[in-house]
Amino acid sequence: MKVSIITVCHNSENTLIDTLNSVLSQNYHNIEHIIVDGMSTDNTHNIIKDYKHHNKKVIIESDDGIYDAMNKGIKSATGEIITILNSDDIYQSSNVISEVVKDIKLDNNNNDIFLGDVVFFKEKNFSFVRRFYSSKYFKPWMLKIGLMPPHPSSFIKKKVYDENGLYDASLKLAADFDIFLRFLLLKKKSYKYLSRIIVRMRMGGASGKNLSSYLLSSKEILYSLKKNQQSSNIFKILIRIPSKFFQFVNIFNQKRFNNGFILSKNYFKVNKKLLQNINLITNINSLPIEKNFILSGMNLAFLGFYSKGEINISENFYNWPDGIFVKSLNRSIKKIAGRELIRKLKIPESINKINIIGNLTFKSKEYLEKKFKKPVVNHSMPYGSISKLIEYLPLLNKDDLTFITLPTPKQEQLAIELQKLNKNYKIICIGASVAIASGEEKQIPVFLERLNLEFIWRLRTDTIRRVMRLFTSLIYYLKGRRKKYIPNFR
Repeated sequence: MKVSIITVCHNSENTLIDTLNSVLSQNYHNIEHIIVDGMSTDNTHNIIKDYKHHNKKVIIESDDGIYDAMNKGIKSATGEIITILNSDDIYQSSNVISEVVKDIKLDNNNNDIFLGDVVFFKEKNFSFVRRFYSSKYFKPWMLKIGLMPPHPSSFIKKKVYDENGLYDASLKLAADFDIFLRFLLLKKKSYKYLSRIIVRMRMGGASGKNLSSYLLSSKEILYSLKKNQQSSNIFKILIRIPSKFFQFVNIFNQKRFNNGFILSKNYFKVNKKLLQNINLITNINSLPIEKNFILSGMNLAFLGFYSKGEINISENFYNWPDGIFVKSLNRSIKKIAGRELIRKLKIPESINKINIIGNLTFKSKEYLEKKFKKPVVNHSMPYGSISKLIEYLPLLNKDDLTFITLPTPKQEQLAIELQKLNKNYKIICIGASVAIASGEEKQIPVFLERLNLEFIWRLRTDTIRRVMRLFTSLIYYLKGRRKKYIPNFR
């Protein structure tokens, strides 16, 4: 079964690479990726050109808006199933398409449309979910009050488009609502709910980025209802507004969407020698890259407590002194900021390429390629349990250098598991340091770093999540010290 994924873009250089990589990472290979570019004037065209998908179609021409571009993609599609992935969105995991195809095959041709769930994140923080938008409780009658299932999580058979028409390109913001109205309410096409998250979307889409766009979308929804002989009025449409408040996710529900935010207490089970093989690097100019496994410092608090003293990686297991927790282990340690590690890091000529596992913007990719003069390859956006991640990640080469740019402690979990697969992997858990070194994110003031108070600066964004993480790590750190899970290196 072939799946056609349509991505519409225009001047999308800042987000498109994430979208393309999430498609490239899919473990289902019968995918046709159709990219429709409305004559971008930035670097979008070059990003598309370098995109290595074996079965891609590229349409570069002017259009009459996003829905006109989607129609062009649908017309050129040859897949039995069609789905839309916007140029600022990413798939939840590398097995999304394969799992959806499995569900469709098991459905035995009973339904025409398949609907899943989406989550929303803000800007560059892929891991922190702000909203959860589900198709679980959707019913076609809800369209009469302006409610619709999440468009990016829908998979529609091509024959449905062929028989019932495409998007109404005269609508600027609500053509997706209009097409669901026609397919599900008027034509009564059968549908099935897929109980899984399909897509991660950035907050602030076109229809809801400000009050004027929201009012315009409401106006177009009302127009679509009247056009299709459905009685409604503006007051019915405005009923949908309160429903959005119930979609917002509080900090206590994050674990539901991010399995790696808090470690399992029984995750590490090796030998009863807590961190005895950790060497604290103090001279990054002579970083022994042949020593393969490098962690960021704060995670001693997490790893120490959760492991209950059962970590014994090998002589290849290193930690660079970064953060207040490492400083508390030994006050004489020379602390090194992550961005400085990136800026001063020297790698041998024997390194073939640099792998990035996690978040990477085009600007950061350019920075790394210029600095190290090596090709940089961004792998899949890894979400879900660590055991699932390692199944879908490409096999790393022992002659590669790999940066993991995920939130702590998930990057450390993944690094440990990859190290178990092959202890010759050269891995550095770098978090957001690449983005800071490249200028993508603002640099932490030097005086806060000297006081080991970087977290104060980071509280500016995602305040609640960061406070909770700091509090959680502090509790585990203190518990670990009390129970002697965390050694005193002084």
